[in-house]
Amino acid sequence: MEAETVADLDRKRYGVVNAWKDSPKPHKAIITVVVAYILMTTMVHLVSWARHEIPLRPEAVAFAMLSMLALVIWHSVMVKGARQTVAFFLIAWAISWFCEFTGHNYAWFFGHYKYTDTLYPRIGGVPVLIIVTWSVVIYAAFMLVNWLVGMRGEQRVRSWWGKALWATLIAAATATMVTAWDMMVDPFATSRVWMEAAGKKPWWYWEGGPYLKELGVWKGEGGVPIGNFVGWWLAPFFIVLIFYVIGEKRDVITGKLVNTGPLLVYAFVYLTVVGVVLQMNWFENGMNQVALIGTFTMMPVILVGVVKMVWDYT
Repeated sequence: MEAETVADLDRKRYGVVNAWKDSPKPHKAIITVVVAYILMTTMVHLVSWARHEIPLRPEAVAFAMLSMLALVIWHSVMVKGARQTVAFFLIAWAISWFCEFTGHNYAWFFGHYKYTDTLYPRIGGVPVLIIVTWSVVIYAAFMLVNWLVGMRGEQRVRSWWGKALWATLIAAATATMVTAWDMMVDPFATSRVWMEAAGKKPWWYWEGGPYLKELGVWKGEGGVPIGNFVGWWLAPFFIVLIFYVIGEKRDVITGKLVNTGPLLVYAFVYLTVVGVVLQMNWFENGMNQVALIGTFTMMPVILVGVVKMVWDYT
């Protein structure tokens, strides 16, 4: 125990510069690309504010999320290993597609909604981009929990019941962080601002619900149904629960700068949406409420992650 304490103190004095210097090139590449995306997104938002134009381009979103998917898969292969990576993403894609398929076609999982023809290609009516986005955000949230708690993928309980309880806690924390993002995404994706500012249909539309019902939607009446957020919580919950019970093993890499990658990805998906939502307020009063909600649901986790990073490397 004493040796571990000394090692921890040495690492804390190690510093982020030395941690960067000692990182292998693939680790540096992941961190560099995500930071570059954050900086580019910030610049896009600043230019959009200066020109008073909203960057509502689905193709840009698709490119960004596909890039993030490649990065998180790469990160997972290095940190979790190839087998765990395959298991996690297959589970994530299969469950998220099934939930979206039943929701879009039968109004069963999330409520009454329909995808428009804005996002293509689609499988069974479900845009591939949506499935990609699910897996990126769920992985970032799951591995952020893993890093914040310092679990390193370890399972300290041996009994089946203990393992199931621990998996339930991790899955619940991950699902809550994912749903926090959707508190912004759903009003953003269904707003009539898409038609007013970009001449494009929103990504999908609801039959109506009580969440932010005062905001203007493209089609239907009212806002987002509460059942949508229940569905958004349940899907990542079961994805992580199943993976943790059948596939979770100790991380291959721990205590390295690359382990902060999920924090950066989670911050990126927050920044991407919150900037556009604030600009949407130019066309629809009240969208700033969406940004406020998203900020106070996602930002606490991001700030705790920043505090941990500073603590570990100063």
